Amino acid sequence: MNVQRFFCALLLGSALWPSTGSATGFGINGHIPSDAAADRIEAAGIEWVRIDFLWSVVEPERDLYDWSVYDALVERLEDRGLRIFAGLGDTPGWATSGSPFSGVPDDPEQWQEFCYLAAARYAGRIDAWGLWNEPNLDRFWEGTRGQYIDEILLPGAASIRLGDPTALIAAPDLAHIGSADWDDWLRDTITAARGVLDVVTHHIYPSYGWADTVTQDLQYGDPFPISSPAVRDVLQDAGWWRRPFWLTETGVESREQGPSQQADFVNDLLGQWYGPDRRSRNWVDRVFFYELNDAPSPSPHTWGLVNGPPEFEPKPAYWAYQSWITQAQVMDAELLGSTIPVFFEPGTSVSSTVVLRNTGTIEWSQATGALLVVESISSGWTIAVDQLGPEDLVAPGQIHTFPVRLQAPLYNGQPAVLAGEIRARMTRVGDDLFGELLRVKVSVTTLKWPVIDTQSDAVWVPPGRRATLSVRASGAEPLRYRWFRNGVVIADDDLYSGSRSPDLTITADESEVAAEYLCEVANDAGSVISNPMRLVVGLSPPRGSGDRVKPDGTSFNPRTRLGGARKAGVLGP
Repeated sequence: MNVQRFFCALLLGSALWPSTGSATGFGINGHIPSDAAADRIEAAGIEWVRIDFLWSVVEPERDLYDWSVYDALVERLEDRGLRIFAGLGDTPGWATSGSPFSGVPDDPEQWQEFCYLAAARYAGRIDAWGLWNEPNLDRFWEGTRGQYIDEILLPGAASIRLGDPTALIAAPDLAHIGSADWDDWLRDTITAARGVLDVVTHHIYPSYGWADTVTQDLQYGDPFPISSPAVRDVLQDAGWWRRPFWLTETGVESREQGPSQQADFVNDLLGQWYGPDRRSRNWVDRVFFYELNDAPSPSPHTWGLVNGPPEFEPKPAYWAYQSWITQAQVMDAELLGSTIPVFFEPGTSVSSTVVLRNTGTIEWSQATGALLVVESISSGWTIAVDQLGPEDLVAPGQIHTFPVRLQAPLYNGQPAVLAGEIRARMTRVGDDLFGELLRVKVSVTTLKWPVIDTQSDAVWVPPGRRATLSVRASGAEPLRYRWFRNGVVIADDDLYSGSRSPDLTITADESEVAAEYLCEVANDAGSVISNPMRLVVGLSPPRGSGDRVKPDGTSFNPRTRLGGARKAGVLGP
């Protein structure tokens, strides 16, 4: 499948692409934590939770969706102020001719639809989405490296972006041990997904239970005779250096090492990263320890920082982690907004802003060396940033607005569109970048960017009748249209006509129940995606639609769509 990266202006006058960062960068693997387990996470001060988000749980039978497990889980974590990294994966038995759980999906569009529906349902609530767990191990992925990239990563990322343009896309969550070619996997994934991934993720466990070996693998590589490269070197060679990187699994078992040695591992590892030596130089943006709790008895798995249910009694490693969270001296930043526009005329100069909150534990000032770095990935731009002055002090928790001036490059009419990307991230003088990453897709052109002026709302239609969904757009001609159903590209057939026009006509049958439709409008300047349009097929109109419902495909109550509807979960049961 030819996967295109879509983007649109998400804020008035700006395109705020997904961001990274947290208050301290500390996370935990929680699978599907109960209320008691979530309480332990909150009490430790941990901010991020990595959970399993399994396709086989949501769709146990084809087109039979059950979101109840994740509805309850997301609400549970939200109530405690926790941020969620959800790892998508696990092929249902009905969707593969291979092995359930690890088999390659027979129909890539079914995987795309699942990714889109998940992202759309939890838009604005799940912060980051992963695309499979440890695909370089046979027990998790039976396919090839190329199949993972072409059939899982790229189409899944495109569908997530359609479902929630603000969510982070994080991958590939590779296993560092147990795979002789992890470096090839990492390099090939980054190369293929350049411009798609927001965060690169990786799993490293200590070779001998020593925290030092984790830093060794990250920073320096294994010594002879293993001679594997450092993760840092692979990232740099693949063009990812100084961009967001998360260590999404690491840890040791208390059964093998002993409870006190497990605590020593936590202390030693975080001491190397956040202590005076700071050997990682803060380029590891986030660490997720594996895992919150031990498996229930009689399982031998004792990776948890707390004992198993029902008590979830903390081990020494839990208290060690909590101590580091409360005392770690870190610089971090949360991105709150930007006024950088997505469109520039050649040679024009624009004054804009980037707004950040200090979510670390160190004051931003000239003395601490806190700077905002703004750069373009294309040549010809002139960028100036008003940095902190002698009197500017940004304490932890405070907000600061950085003025930014950008001058677009000049060209002689060729090419018609000069596409690029503006990036912004905080740094500390003499150190690596930190905090959330701003990415703004920009175009330099005299052409008018496409704008959707009006569109259909939700539509009810009886079975067998035709419904029409429409968009009306303006911008430089010619305008090109492409329609999607549940994140999957539509082609004209017996059910659909007009899939490449502003008006999509649908012959309604039961397969269209609770489906969401999007329209991409593009021209030579760029592209924009419509808000979701919902088609409901049934013998009677939806409840609450009142007198506005007409059985001819006319829109009913528009309040059943867009952000509020997504958050309420209009898809599925």
